[in-house]
Amino acid sequence: MKKIIKSYINRIVLIGVLVTFSMSCGDFLDEPKPTTSVTPQDVFSTEAGVRAHFNGIYRNLRSQWESVDGKSGGKTDTWGIVALNIARIVKGIDMMVPSGWYQWDYRLENRNPSYRRVKFIWDFLYETINQTNIIVQGVETSEFLESSKTLLTAEAKAIRAWAYYDLIREFQHSYASDPNAPGIPVYTEPASIESVGTSRGTVQDVFGQIVSDLEYAVQNLDPSGARVLKSNININVAYGLLARVKLEMGQWEDAKNAAIAARDGYSLVADQYDDGFNKIDNPEWIWGFPQSNDQTIYFGNLASHLDHIVSGYNSIFANSDFVNLFSATDVRNLFVAEFYGGTPTDYYYYITTKFVQNEDFSDDFVMMRVAEMFLIEAEAKAKLGEADAGDILFMLQSNRDPNAVKSGNTGQALIDEILVERRKEMYGEIGVSFLDINRRQLPMVRTGNHPDAYRFNFPANSPEFILKIPQAEIDSNENISESDQNP
Repeated sequence: MKKIIKSYINRIVLIGVLVTFSMSCGDFLDEPKPTTSVTPQDVFSTEAGVRAHFNGIYRNLRSQWESVDGKSGGKTDTWGIVALNIARIVKGIDMMVPSGWYQWDYRLENRNPSYRRVKFIWDFLYETINQTNIIVQGVETSEFLESSKTLLTAEAKAIRAWAYYDLIREFQHSYASDPNAPGIPVYTEPASIESVGTSRGTVQDVFGQIVSDLEYAVQNLDPSGARVLKSNININVAYGLLARVKLEMGQWEDAKNAAIAARDGYSLVADQYDDGFNKIDNPEWIWGFPQSNDQTIYFGNLASHLDHIVSGYNSIFANSDFVNLFSATDVRNLFVAEFYGGTPTDYYYYITTKFVQNEDFSDDFVMMRVAEMFLIEAEAKAKLGEADAGDILFMLQSNRDPNAVKSGNTGQALIDEILVERRKEMYGEIGVSFLDINRRQLPMVRTGNHPDAYRFNFPANSPEFILKIPQAEIDSNENISESDQNP
């Protein structure tokens, strides 16, 4: 762990605190200093300095991320949040990429401890966690007003919670599978040269930290939802994250209430569903990240892989059985057959036009939408046996399809219908198909026009669904050994 800790120090203190401000703070100091001489004391002497650090974190999340030692990231399939999401998108049952970038994720062969996918996710998210730990500690010891301290800390803890949640879902099965299963190391203080790596602990330990951070966030972020940019986490996003986490934990009442709070002020707008999913100002987007033509990840963007009209990697295709779930009048039915010719049994037969790549790569990407909150509310209510669960689901269905007919399902049949609706609503966004297989402890059964070699039939909680701990972590963390490795 010490080797990794030192890497974090180099990047966070010398880059996360220094270069961040050369990129985004301009004249935040009364007497600007060269980036090599800006210190944490400078950063936490003003609230503008802390805000600049936040800006650096958010930019780091959406950028062409690479570790300071060049051993993580730096590739089209290991750049920031987009790379994390695309890997999940293709690991499920609805989208396919048998060749090109992300093909090894699609094949569920990208999980070994020395592979770049594993190291990228571990390093990228732990770096983010350490950045937030720097803010939490720096703000706590600052001379800011208590009200300012609370707001800044709440935002930092919400980012930290998101990072831990994405980490634990990659390196262990669902909370419902076994809360006492090995988790991941939890750190709440900035790394230092003296830092010693911690043990994996349990899944319960990790979720305990996530919930604690998010509950602090929703209690202390601006209740009006005010924020500078939609890429920043505000109270709606924090509630949305809490809704996801509580859904994963099976705490249905909390999930329902958080989802309702998250969508406050947002509504469903069906006529903008087909706007290309590349504009952060879409009124349904609760959280997203901008990409301008001079600050972009270029061909690494989501649309580069999913759009087949504009020249890009054009590599992800839609599964035929998934396409057949949509009615002709559903606004989400944005599939094109025979774009490359072929027959319905060929994996390249269907493409989607849901995502449009701009010629200058300025494709914003979505992290959270209001529709997901309706679906979380519906699932939670269905599990609680509340009579209006189906009504909540139909609010979304009828918005997307004017000819939709309410099913009248209850119990497990209704839950199954909701899970299908989650796939239909959010395909190509954050990997719901794969994440729900793990969350709900379902088998993975690929049908339709998946190539024969990848028509998997894995049981629930298959080891193939989770990544192994990076070998570099095992080698350097004295509290994690080979015996702690995932199967």
